[in-house]
Amino acid sequence: MAQPDGGLPKSPIGQWLAHLRASRPLRLLLLIGGLSVAVLLAATVHYIASMHEREIKGAERELSTLNLSLAEQTTRAMQSVDLVLTTIVEQMKSEGIATPGDYVRRMGGRDTHQMLRARISGLPQLDAVTMIAADGHLINFSRYYPIPPVNVADRDYFAYLRDHDTAEPFISEPVQNRGNGSWTIYLARRISGPDGSFVGLVLGAIELSYFERLYKALQPDGDGSISLWRRDGILLARYPFLPDIGRPLGQRLFLEVLQKARSGVYLAPIGLNDGPRLVATRALADYPLVVNVTRKLEAVLSEWRIQAWTIGAAGTIGVAALLLSLWALARQFSAYEAATQAMDAARRAVEGRERAEHALRQSQKMEAIGQLTGGVAHDFNNLLQAIGINLHVIDSRSDDERISGPARLALQAVERGATLTQHLLAFSRRQQLRPIPVDVAGLVERVSRLLGRTLGQSVRIEVEVAPGLWAAMIDPTQLEMALLNLALNARDAMPGGGTLWITAANRTVAADAVPNLSAGDYVTLRVCDTGTGMPAEVAARAFEPFFTTKEVGRGTGLGLSMVHGLATQSGGGVELDSRPGRGTTVTLYLPRALTEPAAAPAGGTGAGETAATGIGSGGDVGAGAGCAVLLVDDEELVRTATAEYLAQAGFSVREAADASAALSLLDHGFRPDVIVTDHMMPGMTGLDMARALRARQDATPILMVTGYAQDLTTAAAAQEVALTVLSKPVEPSRLARSIRHMAAAED
Repeated sequence: MAQPDGGLPKSPIGQWLAHLRASRPLRLLLLIGGLSVAVLLAATVHYIASMHEREIKGAERELSTLNLSLAEQTTRAMQSVDLVLTTIVEQMKSEGIATPGDYVRRMGGRDTHQMLRARISGLPQLDAVTMIAADGHLINFSRYYPIPPVNVADRDYFAYLRDHDTAEPFISEPVQNRGNGSWTIYLARRISGPDGSFVGLVLGAIELSYFERLYKALQPDGDGSISLWRRDGILLARYPFLPDIGRPLGQRLFLEVLQKARSGVYLAPIGLNDGPRLVATRALADYPLVVNVTRKLEAVLSEWRIQAWTIGAAGTIGVAALLLSLWALARQFSAYEAATQAMDAARRAVEGRERAEHALRQSQKMEAIGQLTGGVAHDFNNLLQAIGINLHVIDSRSDDERISGPARLALQAVERGATLTQHLLAFSRRQQLRPIPVDVAGLVERVSRLLGRTLGQSVRIEVEVAPGLWAAMIDPTQLEMALLNLALNARDAMPGGGTLWITAANRTVAADAVPNLSAGDYVTLRVCDTGTGMPAEVAARAFEPFFTTKEVGRGTGLGLSMVHGLATQSGGGVELDSRPGRGTTVTLYLPRALTEPAAAPAGGTGAGETAATGIGSGGDVGAGAGCAVLLVDDEELVRTATAEYLAQAGFSVREAADASAALSLLDHGFRPDVIVTDHMMPGMTGLDMARALRARQDATPILMVTGYAQDLTTAAAAQEVALTVLSKPVEPSRLARSIRHMAAAED
């Protein structure tokens, strides 16, 4: 059809071009649309690239943080073993052992073997401690006695320390047990005479499976791995496990990284058993060991790939939508932005409320579990006490190995049950500390020597102990760890070096003189540094668990809270004084001990005593002759079994089912030599009964045997009424000895 003007009809494109030439707003819209498309494409590409970089950086930070935490834990594990060896070396120096002959003659006895066994208790990573003579043969061994005729002169640690007069420890190559296939490394220290001559070695065997279990518990993701290496590139431990322990594996690029710095993060093109991995490596400061943490690069970038595809698709759709409807987007942008902000605010409010509710439920659940486990531990300890005593009686009354053998096996099960209850009590925060009178001056001297080697030359240590310093009633092991924690915190607060003061003095505190501290006599232990200090708002939260101002990965936030818990649970307190630029001072108030510390660990009725013989050996038969005992326990099974055992041991026993019945017997003229009582009983507790007796000026010795030490977690209650505490289940022969000793002391 001809157009009115007589021309040919225009095509749709021609009509559109004509309209474009005629319409300035349309041209402007197309120009804006074209620029917007270019900007959107460039922004999309840039955002995807920046997300990739952020994902890599975030993974590097996470790996570095975990790597630092693992390195610190590995260092502490090695330091614990090294402290045992150093303490043994210092003990021998103090005893004047200066020649190989002295070493062999004086350290080869059973008492030294018992001392070595005691040293390794509580250190799961330490399998054994060995004393080695200058010619390589074993002098003493914590695992068993007598000592096997073994010579280790051909081992790498012996040859190195024999030929090098050094105060540094030596870590051996890993050795595999041919029986069970487990791997072990040895941490060895040289013993030198006053003239520097070689006297021998002291050696700690460290189970590498300990580190595998530790790394398994802290594994970041299923696609990650954690490994421990010697500085020369030999693999020591790894989770997930690889069967190539004791050999140099892979490219070991971390050795090149550690030539330039103590830590770093790099990309390994090929892992030990798969593709590329992101690796965080860190060398331990005091030992020739390296901790590596890795993640598969594919796993690190998996979420980024999904996001990149999503954003790319969204960008493409946005470009198409922008070209088709730019004018509509401009009109509705304000309304869309307002709606988006409102929805985001509502989402954040809902998520915040859900997090708060979850935290409350978690707190209530943990509190309920804590109460439940504490109660279960109490009842379980009573059952174990009754079972254990009856098994001892069975063993003592039969010479038939067919009867006594299973009885002894059952006693081993009782001991394992006792260990379980201790775990339950620890979980419910009702575990019993082991406070004893402690020579704080001697402890400070020992720890300061260790710190001199640990903190480095940039930190100067000044120790000041007041003359006539009292003994403190405290758990010595926990106090050493608290002092070490404070010193390490002080070192971290002085990155450029400084001075660390450790002072100890006596102080009598009046009522309300120190917040949250009762009036009385205390030993004050003060740790002061010249570090950066803390502002008031940080100092106010310093004792909160998991609160820390260190960089990510430099600390867990538990050190000061553990110190606070030890001091308050022991009947003392803690103060913190810190100002920015003026350093920090932490003061521990340790309760004064009523008795002087023992010159040496007691071998009688101490907390760690293990009876050499039971009733079956005849060691306690007749031991209680002429000794009258009042036995108070609301559990009939425990009371009956204990009474029968004590009667068989020669004691004269009267029973009472509760504190009221016991007081009634005493009111009617019964005068026992020793009162043996449970703590948690209906009505009046054992501690309340002891207080009542002391209020009546009754000085009869009281032995409290309890499986629930919530009121006795410090020595304050025991000191208040002068009683002795044993934890259930207690070995019957130990119970008999404790009663006999208390009765003899009373006489």
